[in-house]
Amino acid sequence: MSMGKNAWIVLSSILFGGSCSDAPVQNEKDTVASVVNTIELTTEQMAGLGIQYGDVQQERMRSIIKVFGKIDLPPQNIISVNFPLGGFLKSTKLIPGMRIKKGEVLAIMEDQSIVQLQQDYLSNAIRLHQAQQEYSRQKNLSAENAGIVKSLQNAESEMKVLSYSVKGLEERLKLIGINVDALNEQTISGRVEIKSTINGYVSKVFVNTGKYVQPTETLFELIDPEDIHAALTIFEKDLPYIRAGKEVEIRLIDDPAKVYSGDVILVDREVGDDRTATAHCHFDNRPAQLLPGMLVSAEISVENQSATVLPETAVVKSGNDQLVFVKKSEGLFEIKKVQTGVVSQGKIQILSGLEDVPPASIVYNKAYQLLGSFKNKGEDE
Repeated sequence: MSMGKNAWIVLSSILFGGSCSDAPVQNEKDTVASVVNTIELTTEQMAGLGIQYGDVQQERMRSIIKVFGKIDLPPQNIISVNFPLGGFLKSTKLIPGMRIKKGEVLAIMEDQSIVQLQQDYLSNAIRLHQAQQEYSRQKNLSAENAGIVKSLQNAESEMKVLSYSVKGLEERLKLIGINVDALNEQTISGRVEIKSTINGYVSKVFVNTGKYVQPTETLFELIDPEDIHAALTIFEKDLPYIRAGKEVEIRLIDDPAKVYSGDVILVDREVGDDRTATAHCHFDNRPAQLLPGMLVSAEISVENQSATVLPETAVVKSGNDQLVFVKKSEGLFEIKKVQTGVVSQGKIQILSGLEDVPPASIVYNKAYQLLGSFKNKGEDE
């Protein structure tokens, strides 16, 4: 059997798990040990390949971690709108997805209780004013020893009770958006405007015109997009490389052609049962069409500590194996199976498999061509 044919048989036993040998059975183990991971080329083959050699290198590698996630909002940016007093929904034009501005009227509520609350406030305000005057009068009489101490105490008590009542009614009116400073007998109304407190958009509408709404019932759900962000799922093994400030490129699953830059602002430190945690990322320029729940993919730029690397061209893949060729002597190569890590900028991280290789002996540039020439020669012969 020729040298080329033998080289191809040896390589096949490495790559495909088979074996082929004409050697006696008693010498098979020794033969495999000596030639199973070596291949030899002729001088002519070597001249045609133009192989370059080098060593493993130590570098800090900048790499990319690819992850998935969704658009998310913190709870404080999801706003439920209700009417604390309860009443009928007179009108609204809101529909889900509609943009709204701070101060814009969302709905008009009406109810007899709105009128009654204003009446109670004005009535008690008048009584409070009278009580304050009576208290002042009783205080002056007491100072002149012309009054009775008990009358002063009664006047003070009445004034305080009415003061508490007026203050409570004032706060209830403020809750439904009525300005007490502008309230008088001419401005009493049975209707109240509910206004937006944010710039954002409508997420949900729960009511319809004419419906009576309970004080605890939600009318609308609004979204304040100020803190909308991407919540990315990070596997436990990648967590050591992810921290605040890392650059991120984010793509919407529905529109993968567009890339949005951002950075990591927070990484959860609690790993779930699925061995993942969440990294929260802000956009440098937030897309206008973002909605909570949208799916995204992302690439996080990370930097490892010093890593053992080779040029990508030095590593050839065969099946599930990553192989590197190491020069033993002129024309004779040893095949090394290696474990690889991240790939970045033309370099590939070598985790194991190249311990104690001779200096300047690793094939740098012709790994695939070298493998192909072995295969072709084996087939020809």
